[in-house]
Amino acid sequence: MIDLQLPTANSSHIAEVLAAGLETTVQDYGGRRGYLQLGIPRSGPMDRNSFRLGNQLLSNPESAAGLEIQFIGPTLRFFRETVIAITGADNNPQINQKPIPLWSTTLVQPGDILSFEHAKYGARTYIHFAGGLDVPVVMGSRSTFLRGELGGLEGRKLAAVDRLSTCPHFLPIKDLLGRSLPKRAAPKFSNYWEVEVLIGPHDDWLTAEDIDQFLTVDWQVSAKSDRVGYRLEGPSFQFSTNAHKKAPDNGSHPSNKIDYGCATGAILFCGQTPTILMADSPSLTGYMTPFTVIEASLSKVGQARPGDKLTFKLVDLNTAIQKRQVAAVGGN
Repeated sequence: MIDLQLPTANSSHIAEVLAAGLETTVQDYGGRRGYLQLGIPRSGPMDRNSFRLGNQLLSNPESAAGLEIQFIGPTLRFFRETVIAITGADNNPQINQKPIPLWSTTLVQPGDILSFEHAKYGARTYIHFAGGLDVPVVMGSRSTFLRGELGGLEGRKLAAVDRLSTCPHFLPIKDLLGRSLPKRAAPKFSNYWEVEVLIGPHDDWLTAEDIDQFLTVDWQVSAKSDRVGYRLEGPSFQFSTNAHKKAPDNGSHPSNKIDYGCATGAILFCGQTPTILMADSPSLTGYMTPFTVIEASLSKVGQARPGDKLTFKLVDLNTAIQKRQVAAVGGN
């Protein structure tokens, strides 16, 4: 039962959490840069494209923090008038049980209650607030790294009775209303995702048949997937002579390799399980990486949910760079 009486709030508080949802965390677009050598990942939103568009709708700084919802959204009660924008997976956001549109700005009033249902497609939804959320900046970012208990709200996911504060917004509320993203510009969601990859650096540890198989099979997202990595379920690999005849110090399994630095988006072969490194991934691995997801496709992976299918399309470096540039200026 939700208490409808509006409690007294600190003047800096914009809303309180009535129900936390499954995993709701504070994230910001850029994440935490420059600390990989200490084992601290970048973090930030899993779908950076949807997150960035939400801040643009509100004329927030690119660095403004918002909430990332995984599957089941929170319930929030607002203390003050403000403007919000909801982006990402469509899990039927509602104000006072009346649906509000995604990819648009929405006015909320004191006492209003924001709630969510379940999305049919996509894994993550974002709540953006005019001015962005005000939580401590840790190592240059407000993003939450759950496994390290770092950033966001005390390094954890939201809990009931948490209260949220926002940074000042510089445009009057009236100037933020009536904004929406053209339908053609909104990302498309599905349970089948085509993900573009670069080949390498360890493609020579696979046979030609292995490579062809990887690029032609529909891979299923495993339930054992999270913000660290997405495990994929599918057929097995043979591995090439290079993998079978490597120096002993690389490890016993053909997929094992002496530890080396790896990128977000690297597709590690952990034994027979391809695993895509995501926002909270480590910077070192001891598994081979025959493919790497291009930056422009990482948002699609971040929206895939267990049971969804991924298919991979090989592109060259120039294409990857062009797609990154297009995404940087607001394209899909």
